[in-house]
Amino acid sequence: MTALPIVIATIALLGLIGFLGREILGFGVSSQGAMRQSIRDMTAAQRGARDYSPVELNDEMEQSQEVGGTKEVALKSSENKMTLQKRLKFAQLSGVSPYVFTVAQVVITVGAFLLTRRYFEVVLQLMSLSVGPLMVNSFIDYRMEARFKKFDKDYPQFILSLVGMLKTGLNPIQGLEAAASNLEERSLVRIEVELMLERLRLGVSEERSIGSFGEDVNHPEIELFVQALLLSRRVGGNLSETLDRLARQVRKRQYFRQSAVGAVGLQRGSIWFILAILSAMQGYLYVAWPESVIITWTDPGARRYAQMGLAAIIIGVFWVRRVTKIKV
Repeated sequence: MTALPIVIATIALLGLIGFLGREILGFGVSSQGAMRQSIRDMTAAQRGARDYSPVELNDEMEQSQEVGGTKEVALKSSENKMTLQKRLKFAQLSGVSPYVFTVAQVVITVGAFLLTRRYFEVVLQLMSLSVGPLMVNSFIDYRMEARFKKFDKDYPQFILSLVGMLKTGLNPIQGLEAAASNLEERSLVRIEVELMLERLRLGVSEERSIGSFGEDVNHPEIELFVQALLLSRRVGGNLSETLDRLARQVRKRQYFRQSAVGAVGLQRGSIWFILAILSAMQGYLYVAWPESVIITWTDPGARRYAQMGLAAIIIGVFWVRRVTKIKV
């Protein structure tokens, strides 16, 4: 009877993982179709939207700032807040309901707690309550980081190529198309440019099409690129020089990011090396002196201290990973 809750929790966890995987894989297969459908929806909304001239747009912005300045600041702060919906969007998981991830956190936490409650002491039981959020958030962060790296790999090259195209006399739209054609077909930058050009061909305004560039990639320099294009279309200016400075900034950030990762790589590697040594020592003791290991995990007093040491090791590994997680 005592094993029944664990069996039920395990079956529920496996079912949830299967459902979540099916939803994610299904969304991954139809992501391009969903993007194109969103383009069509944007086109329909654009046809019914009011087009503002630059003078009218500035007047409305001034009035909104005079009447509701505090409200505008609150809206901007709320837009910049990294919510679960935004994280799922950046991770290309927006096709999955946020409630699925919430339920996944609860189920994984309950399953981990039931397992630790049966075999471990109170310290590890309390630590198991954070397993669900950590696993789900780590999965979402991994997807976000993978898309960031995929976009960042070709982004500086694309900007430099665009600068060269503009200096040859091409307009920005032609330059974007020509610069994107030099990238690989599966390049994320090329895919985003092609989506932007398709929006333009479907009748979406330039501001909305350019503003939607890279909207599902969590990259800090995308907004600068978008604003440079929009300002050049509105007020003119030397776009090639602006993008050239932006390309140098992106390359500097890339170099600094790689240097930072290399600097903390030794600390991360040392942690795993120490864990490997501890595991090897436990294995050697079990072969040479089995009683020392068996008594540690069977005697109530020794097992309590051994689990406290295990909890300290887990907390140390988690703390080192959090400290060495650098964002540039």
